[in-house]
Amino acid sequence: MKVLSNWRSVRLWETQVERDLHRDYSLRTHGILIGTFTLLLMWGVSALQMHLFRVDSLAVRYAITLGMGYLGYLLVLRWWAKRLVEGRELNADFDLPGVDFGGGKSSGSGVGPQGQVNAGDGGSSSSSSGLSDVAGALDIAGSADEGAVIVVPVVAIFLIGSAIVLGAGSLVLLYFSWDALLAVAIEVAFSYVSARAAVRVAREGWLMAAVRLTWKPLLGAIVCAVALGALLDHFMPQVNSLPEAVRVLLKTR
Repeated sequence: MKVLSNWRSVRLWETQVERDLHRDYSLRTHGILIGTFTLLLMWGVSALQMHLFRVDSLAVRYAITLGMGYLGYLLVLRWWAKRLVEGRELNADFDLPGVDFGGGKSSGSGVGPQGQVNAGDGGSSSSSSGLSDVAGALDIAGSADEGAVIVVPVVAIFLIGSAIVLGAGSLVLLYFSWDALLAVAIEVAFSYVSARAAVRVAREGWLMAAVRLTWKPLLGAIVCAVALGALLDHFMPQVNSLPEAVRVLLKTR
């Protein structure tokens, strides 16, 4: 009964800390600031790869940029959460010999597009009809080339646009949400309390709390970014950045 009572006190303490953080701070604004900083960090990492290290593959560059950006995001998240809870009155009157409580996991899957191109054949039977057959073949070849010129940019624009929209949405969910900031702040506050009181509770910690809330949008952002880079490398190997690719696509329309 004592363990259950103290477990309830832990939950009440978490609720109180969460309520106080919502009351004292605009967590949405803090999330926007953290996300903006992370995007600027990613822009700097991408620029260094392009101008200093001469990384030509956009798929590789985007993967490295997202990895470094996520690492910087976690570090900033931890520092920011610590600043939120420092100096607060964090009191605890519970003593737990050992209680475990955690969360669950889920998984996702993805699919990819496929396509194929078919070609035909032709023939001739006499010298009089040979010229007309050749002319017809030239007309067919010309229309096929014209169709390819029209279809390939349209498919490229559609795939690239889809990757940009989905990747941008994943980045917004990843870096501009305040849920991870709140979870990390509560874990940091609990570590302060447990250092002053006899609290022995198995918790996930700030890092696992942050990863649990951000791994899905991170995965989506990485998949979309690498797919976008691969598409640009395949369709437009002459471009070195996404803005340059957009300018080329607008000129071809």
